[in-house]
Amino acid sequence: MRGPHQFRAHAATVSWCLFDFANSSYTTLIITVAFAVYFREVVVNAGHLGDQLWGAADFFAMGLVALLSPVAGALADYSGRKKLFLILTTLQAVLATALLSRVGPGDILPAMILYVVGTAGFEAGYVFYNAFLSDVSTPKTVGRISGWGWAVGYVGGLLCLVLCRPWIAQPLKDETGALLAGGIAAYQTSFLLVAGFYLLFALPAFLFLREARPQGQSASLMGYAAVGFRRVGETLSRLRHYKETAKFVLASLFFTDGISTVVKFAAIYATTTMGFTNAEMVWLFLVLNVVAFPGALAAGYVADWIGGRRTLILTLWLWIAVVLTAFLATTKTVFWVMAVGAALGMGSTQAVARSFMAEITPPSRKSEFFGFFVLSGKLASVFGPLLFGSLSHWTGSQRVAVISLVPFFLAGLLLMLRIDEERARAAATERTAFVPLPA
Repeated sequence: MRGPHQFRAHAATVSWCLFDFANSSYTTLIITVAFAVYFREVVVNAGHLGDQLWGAADFFAMGLVALLSPVAGALADYSGRKKLFLILTTLQAVLATALLSRVGPGDILPAMILYVVGTAGFEAGYVFYNAFLSDVSTPKTVGRISGWGWAVGYVGGLLCLVLCRPWIAQPLKDETGALLAGGIAAYQTSFLLVAGFYLLFALPAFLFLREARPQGQSASLMGYAAVGFRRVGETLSRLRHYKETAKFVLASLFFTDGISTVVKFAAIYATTTMGFTNAEMVWLFLVLNVVAFPGALAAGYVADWIGGRRTLILTLWLWIAVVLTAFLATTKTVFWVMAVGAALGMGSTQAVARSFMAEITPPSRKSEFFGFFVLSGKLASVFGPLLFGSLSHWTGSQRVAVISLVPFFLAGLLLMLRIDEERARAAATERTAFVPLPA
């Protein structure tokens, strides 16, 4: 019996990591490299107005996720159906990504709607995906497995970027600024490739992930929704008991805002302010995904060694240096150095934040607390990209917009310095009551 049990455990862990491999294709190609540039240069094609509309699209996507994620997490905890919700949100993102291949010049509203739907599905899936971390790890291995997930994710983003390179390296405009039909068609093909890649490598998670038995009896959808809302309300009322965890959620609100904005405007900043061609941009992000892999992996082991709080503090200092360098960079060489630092920070901060959250969360409410964790990040992401895009549009300078990110990382750093890590772990190990299912 031990052999099959070990096989299932290893299969679940590998499948969990492969899901990060799968959905990183969306982060890399849709949010960061390909569709971000395509939206600004082709769909909008009106200079800095594209930055503002891109920020607005993200504002609506993150706002939708922020409203739904805590309730969805509580519902998943109680019903024991977080895998079902993981599947549904993944299919939502995949379908929306495939439909982006139908968006062309001037299709601003359809493009924004599809991006909102796809990004909402992608981000909401993290509520359920992150909640599986405790199911595929132990307290001694949670940091490294979270790190492996992020590291494997960067490999997935890298592979998908390599597969799409022949299409997204093509120019979208000629020397006069006129749109090129061939470049537009090539980018549209890449969106279909991303959708197929995302779905294919998500399938093992659908098959092999296993979750604990439901905490309550079967109920109607409205019954589960009622429980979800009640549990969210109870968690809000009990946050005073989990004071250190609440501090971390607030800290993550700030530093996730900064990271999210960097991800969503990195390619636009590189092509617009730093003058990278599409081909150079592809090479830039190929290298960054290679760099991010060991960064995320090493951070997981460092967190298991010196603790998640200390590791996060180090990564936030790195992010402050990265943003200041981006503001001051005047050559592509300096920008390359800055980008490597961002790649190291990207994987390490997010991998350690996820594992640290798992360590300081009550076992019976993983999905619910991760719902609040996602909520904090999405609430932050509602305003960061919108602020960046608006400042870029109003001032005509992306440098002014990028320096506005420093206060977010500073606020996150100051809050992390005030967290008592041992007290947070102690509070998480205490037993918590369940809300009974309404009759």
